[in-house]
Amino acid sequence: MTYKYETIEYGKFSNDQWETLNGLASAQKTLDRIKQELDWDGFSLYVHGSILSDVDTHDIDLTIQGDMEPTRINQLLEGCVRIGFEEKQLVDVKYSVSYDLYDPEIDGTKTILYACYQPKITVNGTTFDYGKKVMDLYLKETKYPMNKTINNGIEYKSPQKLI
Repeated sequence: MTYKYETIEYGKFSNDQWETLNGLASAQKTLDRIKQELDWDGFSLYVHGSILSDVDTHDIDLTIQGDMEPTRINQLLEGCVRIGFEEKQLVDVKYSVSYDLYDPEIDGTKTILYACYQPKITVNGTTFDYGKKVMDLYLKETKYPMNKTINNGIEYKSPQKLI
């Protein structure tokens, strides 16, 4: 097992090593815990991004969909992040406020409004703004395709429903 050594602080959580992942099977324990330990009643969970493309990656991209219940949304976001930090697998989870997913196999340019766990994330001492508080959620927009994914040689696949 190989690791990437990078100190990440996100909300209540901090870790300095992250397992190198390659394919969905490499993240199975984390995904199983997320499915089993959290209450998903009324919500769906999708996995997407490079974890589906069988290339080395250091995060698991997840999107939650469901009713607009800020307390439950925040509980699910925090729970997913916590489990990822415990497993040393960075879980990049967001709630789709616009109830939309980006599918790289069929979508062109698309902007999606998300809620995220906390407004800031610190990586190796550098803090990045991650979301702005609106009501009880930290919101951010993401434009697809993302610059970092254009012409990087990875063939991205459609999101897969986990729950």
